[in-house]
Amino acid sequence: MELKTHQIFAQLCETFLPEASSTMGIVNSLPGGEQVVQFLHTKYGLAHDQSYSPIPKIAWSDLKGRYRSWVLIKGSKGTGAIRASGDNYEAVASSGGEVQVSSSGRGGTVLDFLKANIGSLKEFYVGTDSGSVKKKSKDRADAKKSTTAAGGAVSQDTLIKKFRPLWARAITASIADIKGMVGTMVKNDAFEKAERKIVSLKKLEQARYSIENGDDNVPSNITTAVSVAIMMAASHYYPDKTGEITKQRYGSSGYSSENQEGPRQLLADISAGDTKKLGTILSFFKRSLISG
Repeated sequence: MELKTHQIFAQLCETFLPEASSTMGIVNSLPGGEQVVQFLHTKYGLAHDQSYSPIPKIAWSDLKGRYRSWVLIKGSKGTGAIRASGDNYEAVASSGGEVQVSSSGRGGTVLDFLKANIGSLKEFYVGTDSGSVKKKSKDRADAKKSTTAAGGAVSQDTLIKKFRPLWARAITASIADIKGMVGTMVKNDAFEKAERKIVSLKKLEQARYSIENGDDNVPSNITTAVSVAIMMAASHYYPDKTGEITKQRYGSSGYSSENQEGPRQLLADISAGDTKKLGTILSFFKRSLISG
């Protein structure tokens, strides 16, 4: 591969890097913490890298004044969040199950809702939604839509298609491995495991057909596998700079790393021409496809 191609590949991988959620770090150990944070990110567009400060209590004047973001609430049996929106107060809450939502012009009504869902309100944290956070979110959104390469603006899908031969070879190898696994499972009477692998096999066959025939839409299992491969390769080379890798249930990626420094260092190395690290991503890509 020419250096220019390495740079384009690194730019493509950059669009798959998920943003680590600073909000999750505040409440992830609480019942309902993950559910509430996911809900705020996906439904309300909460920025991933806000800074948070503890406050002693909720003041309604502050919600409609200086607090321009969600206030996270640690309850005795769950997690909540509240903000002012126009003349109303909006609140979300979960004790580990489905997120409940309330909106009212009366603060007391919203407080009653929170107490009913997450118990007594113990701690409060206000987020700072700065202009730099908004700019970063916009920049990342623009990057997912368009990456600049030689010849002009190239979309993420276009870049994925540019590397069709790489994806196709890895998928073909994964299909062969899974077929061997299925045969072994059948011989050992592990029929249920074999059936699950056959389902994965069918999806990979469909993805290979789509890629080889130049379909406009890149299969979602391929884009997800690329994202996972980046995280795993970064953890392999830079474990301290990558930190713990956790499975997420929101966003464009199935996994998120505790620290972004590792993945970005990995992509910088690839952009500089490190073929070994690029090969490692492809190896983890194949492994992700096999594991399903």
